[in-house]
Amino acid sequence: MLLKITVLGSILIVGGIIFSSQIQEIFPNTSTDGVNSLKSDVDSLTSKSIIKAEEKIESSIDKAEEKLTEFGHQTIQSTEDKIESSVKKAENKISEIHQDSTEYIEENITEKIFTSNSTK
Repeated sequence: MLLKITVLGSILIVGGIIFSSQIQEIFPNTSTDGVNSLKSDVDSLTSKSIIKAEEKIESSIDKAEEKLTEFGHQTIQSTEDKIESSVKKAENKISEIHQDSTEYIEENITEKIFTSNSTK
């Protein structure tokens, strides 16, 4: 049992020595005052975490806003294209109807004029 405790203790000490710079970076006040420094370090980590979370959320909102704006522009463009296509189709149909009716009227009037002139 004592051997296990000694091995674990030595692993912790060696780990503390090897990773002391990382530990100091995460908990910069650890070496000064025990409880107060730990509280300060936890508060520091909490505020850093909150700031990073706010930045991520803000970034996500900006991206979502860009995507929605882009989608809106695409939808408007698509709608304008469909309306323009429908208007062109309607214009073509109206033009065909006008041409057909003009031809029909000309044929019938010409026939009636020639028929009524030849009977006189």
